[in-house]
Amino acid sequence: ISHLGSHKASKDFKCTQCDYATNVKFRLKQHLLTHQTIKDITCYHCDFATNNKYHLKRHLLSHKLFKDIKCAQCDYATNNKSSFNKHLITHKTVKHIKCAQCD
Repeated sequence: ISHLGSHKASKDFKCTQCDYATNVKFRLKQHLLTHQTIKDITCYHCDFATNNKYHLKRHLLSHKLFKDIKCAQCDYATNNKSSFNKHLITHKTVKHIKCAQCD
C-alpha cells in the first residue's frame, strides 16, 4: 500500500519544520524524529544514542559476534534481516515484481 501511495501527485503529509512532504503517514512520523536533538535511547554496550527504538534494535545487532543469517549462494552473512533481503536481490537477474507506475 505504501509503495502505490508514493506515486500520488499530491503529498498529504507535510512537515511543519521544513519542506519535507510524503503520502505515507509513517514516513512523516519517521522524518519528524530527524528534527529532535534529544537522543534518549542509548546502547548499553557503547556510546550510540538515538531517538528511534528500531534504530537501537538494528544497532545492537552490530555487537553480536556471530552473524546468524547466511546467504546460501555466496559467503555473505549478517544479523539484519532487511540487509539480507536487499543482498538476495543482488543474486537475481530478473525482477519478478513490477510496479505499473515505475516500469
